[in-house]
Amino acid sequence: MAQYSSASYLAMDSGFDPGSILDMNYAFARTAMLVAAVRLRLFTHLAERSMSAVTLSAIAETEPDVTQRLLSGLRTLGLVEQEGDTYRLAPIASHFLVEGKPSYLGGDTLATMEYLPAWFTLPHTVRTGKPYRDLGQPSVAEAFFAAHVRDLFTVVYPIAKQLVGALHLRERESCLQVLDVGAGSGAWSAAFAQQYPNAVVTAIDLPTVAAQGRQQTAELGLSNRFTWVEADITTLPLDYASYDLVIVAHLCRFLGEQRSRELLERLAVCCVPDATIVIAEVLLLDDRSGPPLALTLDLSLAVNTSQGRLFTFQELRTWLHESGFQEAIRLDVAGPSSVIVTQKGSS
Repeated sequence: MAQYSSASYLAMDSGFDPGSILDMNYAFARTAMLVAAVRLRLFTHLAERSMSAVTLSAIAETEPDVTQRLLSGLRTLGLVEQEGDTYRLAPIASHFLVEGKPSYLGGDTLATMEYLPAWFTLPHTVRTGKPYRDLGQPSVAEAFFAAHVRDLFTVVYPIAKQLVGALHLRERESCLQVLDVGAGSGAWSAAFAQQYPNAVVTAIDLPTVAAQGRQQTAELGLSNRFTWVEADITTLPLDYASYDLVIVAHLCRFLGEQRSRELLERLAVCCVPDATIVIAEVLLLDDRSGPPLALTLDLSLAVNTSQGRLFTFQELRTWLHESGFQEAIRLDVAGPSSVIVTQKGSS
């Protein structure tokens, strides 16, 4: 490309290497290649056997020459490997991008396309403070997340399993009453239900999202342990002193500070004494200087919500204490998510 052919000249002329800027200019191309390969099921086809671009194009019903070019691009991304005219999956693609595998992330890949229109309205949001949409509003959130919530299961569930292994709840003779707030696919509460045979779960989410979660937990064989409530958690009345474990996963950042604090106060009321509350969230450093992924997500919330933002551990710990919970601890179990754990005071 002309931009790249002039990179050396620009570096010599200015003393700065423009490579990083040029990489940013074309970063979208990597996403486009990955999305195209997922949509065309190329990784799933290659999982069956290694093959040439011509053979693959016949199976995928694509044009051979452009298929060859796409495979070359995927090779530069480390997603396929080439030997002569034959292509095979790289190990990472075999693990994460083959349909039907429990670790499949292709659905999440396609979901990224839903975020792109919002990102490209960032100049308008910076000028006006107005987002592209408001995923903090129930009707908007329901329409958006119902289409993608099951794709997130393979991302969340392994993290939830690690949390369950690290967090040992007090044994109870009676049922362990679990409340999963904004349950989505039910990944977090399902992990606890599998670990604790006496656990019964009340899972709350918006109607069409809850329908997806109900289907997911049914496939896990947990239907008789789950009661799904189709409602907006910010307005739903909650039973007094009823739950031993409350899970709030990746919800607060969409609600913003005021509604998150109000939710924590309501959850404190519905907990039994010594109940455990688990908040899974991506957190900013206390000085809000990072980490990089969190800063990117925080900016994404500016274009996708009217009040949403990321919080620090210190902020959430303070709000929990003010709501009647004990000293909170932070667990960095896996991935970008942190987990904040605390208990309801006994008096």
